[in-house]
Amino acid sequence: MSESGRAEPTESNEVTAAARSTLVVVCLVSAVMALNMSSLNVALPTLTREFDASSVEGSWLLLSYMVANTACLLLFGRLSDVWGQRSLYLGGLVVFTAASLLAGFAPNVEVLIGLRVVSAIGGAVLIGNGATLIHQAFPRAAMGGAMGLYAASFPTANLIGPTLGGLIVDHIGWQWVFWFNVPVCLVALAAGHLLLPRPSAQRRAGGLDLPGNLLIMTGVVLLTLGITSLTDLGWLHPLVIGCVVGSALVVPMLLLVERRATAPVLDVTVIRRVGRLFLAGFFTGAGRFPLIVLASLYFQGVVGVAPGTAGMMLLPMPVGMILASLTLGRLSRRWTPHQIMSGGSIVGTCGVALVVLAIHVELPWLVMATLAIVGLATGLFIGTNATVLLERAPEEALGVVNATRLMLQNTGNVLSLAIALTLLTALLPLGLGADVLAASVPADGVGAVNSAFTLVCLFLLTLGAVGAWYSFPRRRDAESAPPARQEESLGRCREIGLPKEMLE
Repeated sequence: MSESGRAEPTESNEVTAAARSTLVVVCLVSAVMALNMSSLNVALPTLTREFDASSVEGSWLLLSYMVANTACLLLFGRLSDVWGQRSLYLGGLVVFTAASLLAGFAPNVEVLIGLRVVSAIGGAVLIGNGATLIHQAFPRAAMGGAMGLYAASFPTANLIGPTLGGLIVDHIGWQWVFWFNVPVCLVALAAGHLLLPRPSAQRRAGGLDLPGNLLIMTGVVLLTLGITSLTDLGWLHPLVIGCVVGSALVVPMLLLVERRATAPVLDVTVIRRVGRLFLAGFFTGAGRFPLIVLASLYFQGVVGVAPGTAGMMLLPMPVGMILASLTLGRLSRRWTPHQIMSGGSIVGTCGVALVVLAIHVELPWLVMATLAIVGLATGLFIGTNATVLLERAPEEALGVVNATRLMLQNTGNVLSLAIALTLLTALLPLGLGADVLAASVPADGVGAVNSAFTLVCLFLLTLGAVGAWYSFPRRRDAESAPPARQEESLGRCREIGLPKEMLE
C-alpha cells in the first residue's frame, strides 16, 4: 500500500484477446509446417517415381529442407531482434505459402528441391519466432498453458501427417501434399495481419553481425550435410570427411570474427545466463530423438510386425508428448518452469533406462509402455525449456536465443541419429546391419540384433543423463533470473494512449 492508502500496481495476469490470437496463429502455422514434413515422408516414393529421380535426388527432397532450415535459424533469429518479430513472421509466412504453391507446379525434381530450400527459409523464420511471440504475449501465470498448447501442436500434426499424406497421394495427387498448405497459410496470414499485436516501443538489438552469421550458416550446412550423408556413405567417404573437417575449421574463424564484432551473434553475458540451458536442450533432445526411429526398426526387424502395426506400436510416445504438453498449464501453478523442465529430463532419462531393460528382456509390450513414459517426459521438457530460456534471456536477444535453441536441438538430433544408426550397424556382423535397416532380420540373427539395440539405447541413455545434469536447477540460476515482466501492463496503457508514468 502507498502512503495515500492505494494499492501499488502489480503485473496483470489477465490473458488478453491479443495473446489468445497470437497463440492461435502460431499454433496453426506450426501445425501446418509439421504436417508438411510428416506427410511428405509418406509421399516421397511417389515423388521419386513421378520425377524419375535417383535415390540421391529423392533423399534431398527431405534433406534440402532440413539443412537449409537449420542453417538459417540463427540469422533470422537475430533479424527478428533487430526488425521485430511480427513483421518478419508475416514475411516468412508469405515465403512459405508461395513456395508451397509453386512446388505443386514443379516441372522437375531439381526445381522441386530448390523450392524446398525456399520453403525452409520461410520455415526458419516461422519456427524461430513462434515461441518468442507467445512469450511476449502471455503473462507468466498463463505461460505454462500457452507453451504447452504450442508444444502439443507439433506431435499432434505428426500423428495426423502420415495418414493425411497417404490419403492425399492415393486419392487426389502428389501436388496437394504441397497445395493443402496454401489455404491454411492464407487464413493464418490474414489472421496474423489482423490479430497479431503490433510491436510497442521496446529495446531492440543494436545491429547484425553478418560475417559471424554467415560463418555459422556455413558451419551448420557443412556439419549437417556430413552427418546426413554418413549413413549412406560411411565415415571414410571424402564428402563426409570434408564436411566434418570443414565445419571444424569454421570454429576458430568464427571465434576470431566474433572477438572483433561490435554486435556479436551471442555475447558473453547471454551465454553465461543461458549456456547450461542450451546444453540441457542439446543433450536431452539428442538422447530422445533417435528413439522413435530405433523403436520402429526394432518392432519391424526383431519383433517382426508389419510397418502399419509398427506405426501403431509407436503411438504411445507422441501421445504421451501431447498429453504432457497439455498439462503444463496446471503443473505451472504448483512448480516453476525450471523445476518442470528438470523433472521432465530426469524422468525421461529413467524412461530410456526402462527402454533398455525392456529390449534386453525382449518384451515388446514393455517397450511400448516405456516409450509412453519417455513421451510424457519429453512433452514436459520441450515447452518448459523454451520458457526458461526466454525468461532468462535479455529482451533484445529473445529471437537469437530461441533460434540458437532450435539450431542446437536440430543439430543434436541429426548427429545423435547418425551416430546411433552407425553404432547399430557397426555392432553387427557384416550384412546383418543392412538387414536391420531393411527390417528383414533372419531368425538366427535376432539375438545379436537385440543386443545391438540394447547397447545403442545405452548410448542414448548416456546423452540423456548429461542433459539431465545440465537441466538441474542451481542456486546461481535463481540469483540470475530477471525480474517479473511488465509488458502486459505497459502494453495496455499504450493501447488506450496513457503514458507509462500513469501506471506507476
